[in-house]
Amino acid sequence: MAETVTAQSTATWDATATKDTSSALVVTPTDSLNFQYSENAAAFNKQDGAFDITVEGQSGATDFELTAQLISNTLTSSSNDSTLTVGVEWNGEKLSKDNTTTLINISKGVTSGLESLTNDSAYASNKRVSGQGNFAFSIDSATIASNDASDNESSSTSSDFASLEDGYWSGDVKVQFTATWTMPDSATEA
Repeated sequence: MAETVTAQSTATWDATATKDTSSALVVTPTDSLNFQYSENAAAFNKQDGAFDITVEGQSGATDFELTAQLISNTLTSSSNDSTLTVGVEWNGEKLSKDNTTTLINISKGVTSGLESLTNDSAYASNKRVSGQGNFAFSIDSATIASNDASDNESSSTSSDFASLEDGYWSGDVKVQFTATWTMPDSATEA
């Protein structure tokens, strides 16, 4: 009788549904992130993550700024204590949990990637205007849990993914967007 070899792999899709057409700022990721380890590169793949963004302009605004700040970026293993840290970049600049990254600042001429939101008719009117941007996502590092000879648990952070145990990691990558409109001083209007 012939011997058979069988292998299986499970594909997973994250599924949610949201509709918001009334908030002054709405940001919607258009796809989920799925990182795969490449033995050849000894690294996880990088991904562009598109997002739709809609702002409701503020009539008469004289300036507009849109910033982003990393809130969470850790994926945890389902089988051990290891974690993966997801890096997020906007036009080559790493987002951080400690500081905001400017995506748009009209008065400073920062508009790259979201030009449709930078016209006076977008941010300085009462219309809703949408655009699309992309973040670059990557697995930057892993925290690898290990036991030493004295049974004391320890961990180390590394970008040497070859030494990471096989596994499945999951979690959320959250980025907070903040829109700020500068309105004219009503005391100087006449």
